[in-house]
Amino acid sequence: MYQRLALAAAGLAGAVIVIGQLGSPVAAVGDASPADGLSDCTSVGPDVIVGDFADLVANYQSEGGIEAYAIGTTSCNIGDAELQWVASTSAHPVIAQNMFRLKNDRFEHIGQSWLKHAYYALQQALCCAGCYDSGTGLRLGVGCSDPYSASRNGAQNGAGPKYEVDAHTGIFPYPPASPAYSGNVARRLQVAISDLDPAQAGGGQYFVEAQYVTPDDAAAGNQNNNASHRAATITGGGTTWTLGLTGSTERERPAIRAWRDSNPDVVETDVQIPGDGLIIIAALATDLGDGWWQYEYAVHNLNSDRSVGSFAVPADAAIADIGFHDVDYHSGEPQDGTDWPAVADGASVSWATTDYATNADANAIRWGTLYNFRFRSTAPPAETTVTLGLFKPGTPVEVLASTTGPSVAPPACPEDLDTSGDVGFGDILVIIGAWGPCGASCPEDLSDNGNVDFADILAVIGAWGPCQ
Repeated sequence: MYQRLALAAAGLAGAVIVIGQLGSPVAAVGDASPADGLSDCTSVGPDVIVGDFADLVANYQSEGGIEAYAIGTTSCNIGDAELQWVASTSAHPVIAQNMFRLKNDRFEHIGQSWLKHAYYALQQALCCAGCYDSGTGLRLGVGCSDPYSASRNGAQNGAGPKYEVDAHTGIFPYPPASPAYSGNVARRLQVAISDLDPAQAGGGQYFVEAQYVTPDDAAAGNQNNNASHRAATITGGGTTWTLGLTGSTERERPAIRAWRDSNPDVVETDVQIPGDGLIIIAALATDLGDGWWQYEYAVHNLNSDRSVGSFAVPADAAIADIGFHDVDYHSGEPQDGTDWPAVADGASVSWATTDYATNADANAIRWGTLYNFRFRSTAPPAETTVTLGLFKPGTPVEVLASTTGPSVAPPACPEDLDTSGDVGFGDILVIIGAWGPCGASCPEDLSDNGNVDFADILAVIGAWGPCQ
């Protein structure tokens, strides 16, 4: 701690001198030299990742049925350019912490923290062949790493809310909003004791995750690898539950990846929102042995600013036990935590939060959070296409993703694209409107050739007349 404070003071005092050295590494830490190159640090531009979690975890006294933790993190710059780390500006990383549980083949987000605002970069060598010291705490050098202790990441004063940060661009205001707070658990990684105590809803496997977000990393297009995870342990009883770490850090892999690691039947789908961030969908279908199948979906928003406001799964068979799970916001974050209501209309099962125009603080799946959707169906699984409705205004308004889901009976008349009951000119207009290469779900591709084109118009002409 004292080393960082002393270096920070020296770095700020010498900022005018150091600025003249931008882009000129002055030293290598360890055995590497510029001539050696950094064979394992090859990203273009600055690229910050979570290289490791410190073995020591800060455990705080619980309050009101809530435990609070903080996890130490060591970041690494695996890019070929220095990473800005300037305190008291918007040119530094923020650090998010999360906790997840895998139990009975359900992977759920059970806790999140406010954001640590980083303020000074040490120049150590954890991830790469060597560290080219930037010569200043205002930038993390090429191949260099910077440790933050658990107590530092858990510091309440100076922590900022997540809602101010665009995790896709890395842009956020500074200083962060700072509503009044009190007590041990405020702003820290909060988890309900009921999710830890096996006598309640707890038990299972636990994972912690950290994610760095910063502007120059995002500007270089390197924002999708900023989250890493590690397995965790929970011990204790009553009002005291201790978090520990086990295993090794899974670098550049958000915690949702742990579900498929545990069960290879889990289907993972990465959805890159055009002009925005990455959404990860994990899905599992389980045969219950009584004529029913259990369908579990976990939707993780890694860094999409537009966020997810609705989720729909095609389903035309019998449906039961529809469920939803989200993670709690806390400490003054403005999001409305109302659960998403579900609708099963015989064609799909869908969930949606309040729309953005009605409530900009509605309970969308915002960056760094994971929500769950589940139900039982009598239909066995098949490849299907789910629909993610985007919360904030923009184009597109929704995106499609291929995953597993209940098999759906094919339409009696696939050529009736406008659902008018007749195959005719209206269906040709639908085809013309979708003309071009076919995406993940493309009912207009009647010829199944990967394109919506003249062959599909011929298919409509061949079925012309009342739909049978």
